[in-house]
Amino acid sequence: MGIGEVKKAELPFRFYALAVGNQLDAFDGASPDRVVNSVTITGLQSGETILAIDFRPATGQLYGLGSSSRLYVINPQTGAARAIGTQAFTPALTGSIAGFDFNPTVDRIRVVTDAGQNLRLNPETGTVAAVDGTINGVSGARLSGAAYTNNVAGATTTTLYDIDVATQKLYKQTPPNDGTLVEVGDLKIKVTGNGGFDIVPGSDLALGLFEVNKKPTLFQVDLATGSARTLTKYDKNEQYIGLAVQTLPVAYAVNAANQLLIFNPTSPGTSVAKPITGLGSGETIVGLDFRPVNGQLYAVSSNSRLFTLNTSSGAAALVATLSMPLQGTFFGVDFNPAVDRIRVVSNTGQNLRINPLDGVAIKDGNLNPGMPAVTGAAYTNNFAGTTTTTLFDIDVASDKLFRQMPPNDGTLVEVGPLGVNAEASTGFDIGGTSNEAYALLNVAGRTGLYRINTTSGSAQRLGDFTGSATGFTIGLGF
Repeated sequence: MGIGEVKKAELPFRFYALAVGNQLDAFDGASPDRVVNSVTITGLQSGETILAIDFRPATGQLYGLGSSSRLYVINPQTGAARAIGTQAFTPALTGSIAGFDFNPTVDRIRVVTDAGQNLRLNPETGTVAAVDGTINGVSGARLSGAAYTNNVAGATTTTLYDIDVATQKLYKQTPPNDGTLVEVGDLKIKVTGNGGFDIVPGSDLALGLFEVNKKPTLFQVDLATGSARTLTKYDKNEQYIGLAVQTLPVAYAVNAANQLLIFNPTSPGTSVAKPITGLGSGETIVGLDFRPVNGQLYAVSSNSRLFTLNTSSGAAALVATLSMPLQGTFFGVDFNPAVDRIRVVSNTGQNLRINPLDGVAIKDGNLNPGMPAVTGAAYTNNFAGTTTTTLFDIDVASDKLFRQMPPNDGTLVEVGPLGVNAEASTGFDIGGTSNEAYALLNVAGRTGLYRINTTSGSAQRLGDFTGSATGFTIGLGF
């Protein structure tokens, strides 16, 4: 499709615009001229402003770059921001304008500035992963927007594009780590000042948001020629400086072959497989979950060991050996977001709390009454900073959903029947944004993704999942 043929009705996605004063406006792509929600970003350092925003494909969370050289996760519905890490990253930002975008192949953030700075940031620690080559190849370049293609979790190839407000051109930054700019072409519109640039996930549709003729203007950029085409203009009082297109929903599963399976939960039959490396001989992953505090993926193994998993490569890094061995065959693994501890329950009634920093486990009361076979566990309000949460369990012996209340006592309180005969539960999780519950269940020899009603217990099949799984989790932004 040529650049002049794109129509508003063909843009079924949500995007966010960042304005001066830490204002975050939400738009639907089909009506890009109408704000559907507006919030003020809170929780920043005194006097700090957010300079740029982007969604993390690996989790679906919105990240922001602070003027104090800090990295934030931002709730796009409320504007609440939470710093990643305890201090500003070093080296600090130079320049007043920044391009900010996730590299989907390695799960690192590219930061380029109008002063020529070229950094990679770690989204899980808030630190500088690498200081790369100063921007070069174009004299006097002032980069104000950066965007990677293939903006989806599990991507193996990507290209970085930059918008330069000095030359009014689109460039490829290739290779990105060297900082070398290779011209694509003229934008053919006059953009000024700070702005935003992003590429719609699963497509080559590139969007820019800059001031054009003294009005904030949303435009499409042809990545083959650099030519831009105006989509809509906003009131001149809206001082937009950033743009982020919402990424696709993402979920992860692991199987007995030690593969990390990355898939969109709205189409669970297709996944990208990454080999999990770093495990011992015969060791397998029995459960996994994202840690709300920092968005890092944790996993528990059959050898009673705790790992973090690299979402882009599948590499496992040992955190610790659990101070108490696992007991059972199938396990539910989930973070308690209120206290930052990992709950592990098993089909034989084991009930543990684990410290994610050192693997120290506290043995809580065995699951009761009777002899339940719990193989899936998930907490509500799955985001950092929550003060209330409820633990739900799936019991495949009774095919029912239970509340574990209180969790430390292990007492199960029935919610209701699943309505299906689950031979095994291969994972259960609750979305950090939607608060909706999902499970991978094996029913009649077929594994499928189900939506779990936490009020009635009923399971609604959403689609087939290819293969089998031993653990499952949803990106925190879903």
